[in-house]
Amino acid sequence: MGTMRVSKWLQLRYPLLNQRQREEALDEKLVLLPTGAPAKKGDKVSEGSELDCTKLDSFIETLKQGALIENVRVVKEEEDTIIIDKPEGLASHPIGLFDTNTVTQWMRWKYPQINQEFPEPQPTLTPHRLDQGTSGVMVVALTKASFLGWRDKFKKKMITKEYLAWCWGNPTEKEYSVDVDIAHMVGDPRKMIALKGEVKYRPPVLEAFSEVKVEKLVSKKGIFLARVECSTGVTHQVRVHLASLGFPLVGDSLYDPLHSQREIERKTHALRAVSLKAEGWGVSVSTDDFCIEY
Repeated sequence: MGTMRVSKWLQLRYPLLNQRQREEALDEKLVLLPTGAPAKKGDKVSEGSELDCTKLDSFIETLKQGALIENVRVVKEEEDTIIIDKPEGLASHPIGLFDTNTVTQWMRWKYPQINQEFPEPQPTLTPHRLDQGTSGVMVVALTKASFLGWRDKFKKKMITKEYLAWCWGNPTEKEYSVDVDIAHMVGDPRKMIALKGEVKYRPPVLEAFSEVKVEKLVSKKGIFLARVECSTGVTHQVRVHLASLGFPLVGDSLYDPLHSQREIERKTHALRAVSLKAEGWGVSVSTDDFCIEY
């Protein structure tokens, strides 16, 4: 009988866990060798070995129970889709095995039937995403068919998204059209970059278009409220496009080079997704509480 690495053994035993999640399970000592010692990624075991995965199985069952997360509001319930108002600070979907402050965990608590449709230990239920710091309207699928259908609509740019953003600056125009492609920044995997002029970037180049309208101007504080509409959905698009105009979002430590010097302090960037629209369909959320102290 041959041998294999523990990482391969786990891949065969838990095909719905990705590589990162399997490594996290090993790092947290949730898998034990027949000797009782915690298994490590490089350990080798015989093909017929039975490792002790009791702790891992228990944790996965706990994940499936979900968790009550405050401030998530159901905006609309459709046959196979839920529209929510996601609060800032809540991640759209899990990446790591131990990511529990996510829309997925809230959905599992609120709609436990999704475990039949999504058997993965950490499934993605949102066919589009909002940054963790961005609040607002979000589509969440109850079925695989719904997830794939909505994802196709977003991919084909059939959904128009509208945001409100508090920005630094004193705009001289009431409206701006930003037709600037976006790519990943070289040297910082967290950041995206607007492809204006001679800049270094990492492919792929992503098409991005945003329409910006100035809603409210607070000149004495050097800030304004913008309404941004876009059908493309590039990562950080609104934040990158506004920063490329010279109007970084209030509270945006990633794209505002003067963030540490600003008078207004905020835990995260001031961005709220306020509506989603498609042909014959639309949904919006309240904007009454989207304000900053100045």
